[in-house]
Amino acid sequence: MRKKTIILFLTMGALMLSGCNTKIGNTTQQTTESSTTTSSSVTETDTSDMFSDRDKEVGYDESESVTISLADNSSSCESDAVSITENTITIKDEGTYILSGSLSDGMVIVEAEDTDKVQIVLNGVSISNNQSAAFYVRSADKVFVSTASGTENTLEHSESSYTAIDENNIDAAIFSKSDLTLNGEGTLTVTAQEGHGIVSKDDLVLTSGTYVITSASHGLSGKDSVRIANGSYTIVSGKDGIHAQNKDDSSSGFVYLAGGTYTISAGDDGIHAASNVTISDGKIDITQSYEGIEGLSIDIAGGEISVLASDDGINAAGGNDSSSSEGFQGGDDQFASTEGAYIQISGGVLYVNASGDGIDSNGDITVSGGETYVSGPTNDGNGSLDYNGSAQITGGIFAASGSSGMAQNFDSSSTQGTIMVNIDEQEGNTEISLLDSSSTELLSWTAEKQYSSIIISTPEIQQGETYTITAGAAEQSITMDSLVYGSNAQGEMPGNGGERGDMKGSDMQGGPGNGQPDANMEKPQGSTPPNAPSDSK
Repeated sequence: MRKKTIILFLTMGALMLSGCNTKIGNTTQQTTESSTTTSSSVTETDTSDMFSDRDKEVGYDESESVTISLADNSSSCESDAVSITENTITIKDEGTYILSGSLSDGMVIVEAEDTDKVQIVLNGVSISNNQSAAFYVRSADKVFVSTASGTENTLEHSESSYTAIDENNIDAAIFSKSDLTLNGEGTLTVTAQEGHGIVSKDDLVLTSGTYVITSASHGLSGKDSVRIANGSYTIVSGKDGIHAQNKDDSSSGFVYLAGGTYTISAGDDGIHAASNVTISDGKIDITQSYEGIEGLSIDIAGGEISVLASDDGINAAGGNDSSSSEGFQGGDDQFASTEGAYIQISGGVLYVNASGDGIDSNGDITVSGGETYVSGPTNDGNGSLDYNGSAQITGGIFAASGSSGMAQNFDSSSTQGTIMVNIDEQEGNTEISLLDSSSTELLSWTAEKQYSSIIISTPEIQQGETYTITAGAAEQSITMDSLVYGSNAQGEMPGNGGERGDMKGSDMQGGPGNGQPDANMEKPQGSTPPNAPSDSK
């Protein structure tokens, strides 16, 4: 039998400032500050249809590149493909352009043919613009922005409004009407005092480099998609940290994260997609959010993910989103299933600390692998696990604590043993553990907040065996008459056949708190947040 020990969220905010040790068995994992280093992790997921070879290519031939020197009212370039008017530099043809220098109030514009591919190399560049974007792609087939090795680069919108310069609604420090790829071996700092950090009205792809993004609205935003292969990202945003949405095409508007390191502090959602969110690798710390990760569907196949949310932690097709006028809208029936909504967890290590629902799907939930730990809500209007379709666990480790008023267990379709018990309320920072009949500890973790409901599922839980859960002052003896202990049916006692287990130090709670809410109970909407696959081209 193996022993699993998890310390959950003793101080979530500390993840942004210092390392966090997590003990799993006999192995100690070290999560370090992510804003200064580029992840070296290699994803095993086939991403050939998401990232082209050129997306990942950071090299360039200086001898065949055009050099542009930036300086206030004295910028210079010898190529006919570049026009300069005061502090506005316009690039008009395919090729590679190496930029250096600074503009205190200027702009670089790419205005090429829609068949042209343009590479911009930032070699120690600082551009601020108080009226519009510092970098603007008006037209091209695709633009690649590469940071030169070891360089520091800054692009900024410095005022509280945007002045129209053409028919496009420019609202970001970096704004592109075409496919946009960012990569490199240097650092790019993007600041938007108003609007978004980086926007593509097509696909937004990032494959390498270090990025520090501060924005009044979304940090990274792609209309068709946001795809990230690797790199280091520190994002502080007034709205979503990473956002993808296409109102005209429901199959677009997805987020795909294949690797990288992130510290995301968002006024609304940490990661938000109108269609699918897929995470296959990487280290992601969402240190502040309204909802941590939200999409119509969510696939978590790998990575190390920490989420701190004032509402739902992981939410498939949520109704409380207010990230923009384009966001999800809540329906009349909050307990109805939404077509296409699901959450699938097949790998990785996921930590969720949520004041609303911990893991919430308007459709189905499937857990087949990985490790998931949830510190759920303290109010009875939410639950650590919440779904409107079915919830099945077939593998992996799942451990959750939270309130009991809306508590749900995995359903009878599960092929791995799962236990849900409701108990008298226990204080936060108390240890919860699962022992087998030989008193071997199978799982142990410390829930950060007070709780009155516990869900545990591990591969060791077998039908017919007896287990003991200790939680603060409570102790519960459980015999697994079937693989699912603790039903969702209204009015039933937790456990099979409604039988009460032996308790020491606390009495088990019966009644509707063990499962589905009363039909007349209405789930609260929550508070308003502050400020509030396609071709690779």
